[in-house]
Amino acid sequence: MTIYLYVKTHNKTGLKYLGKTTAKDPHKYVGSGIDWKTHLKEYGVDYTTEIIRECQNNQELYEWGRYYSSLWNIVESKEWANRIPETGGGSIHTEERKELFRQQQLGKKKPPRTDTHKINLSKSTIGISKPRSKEHQEAWAESSKLNWADNFERKKKVAELGKSNKGRKHTPEALEKKRQAMLKYWETKRAQVL
Repeated sequence: MTIYLYVKTHNKTGLKYLGKTTAKDPHKYVGSGIDWKTHLKEYGVDYTTEIIRECQNNQELYEWGRYYSSLWNIVESKEWANRIPETGGGSIHTEERKELFRQQQLGKKKPPRTDTHKINLSKSTIGISKPRSKEHQEAWAESSKLNWADNFERKKKVAELGKSNKGRKHTPEALEKKRQAMLKYWETKRAQVL
């Protein structure tokens, strides 16, 4: 099976997209990148396709995809519609890594990671997660606050019934004091986020 590594160039705007396909006619294949497809919607499906490599396996595609991604700096450049390097959709595992997986499946003790494996892991890392938005942080703080409040309400009901909670008895007053302290804590956290 041939895997085509291609560069698509929009004829009107000049925006480029590095991608791969196994389609019989890679020139008719539109591409699957989110920014590329959005661009085509906005400016029309008018592009040319240049086949830069015909790869015979995923390992070859992975190596050439990373090479061209790095050479043209496709993630950082405004000339390209790629968000991530083109690697064929994943990382390729070395024989050493495959053996590690086999050992894990057999339930045997994991072999120690070698320096080569550590280097390969650092090379295969595409990036770090993006920082969360203020809205996300605020929503997280609010949901955490509600979880604590629900937990204290449950403990308060247990105390009112006179039942012990893990061997400890809490008075309703003590639980209310804890609840107020946690609410104050979450209000402070929320104010820090905003």
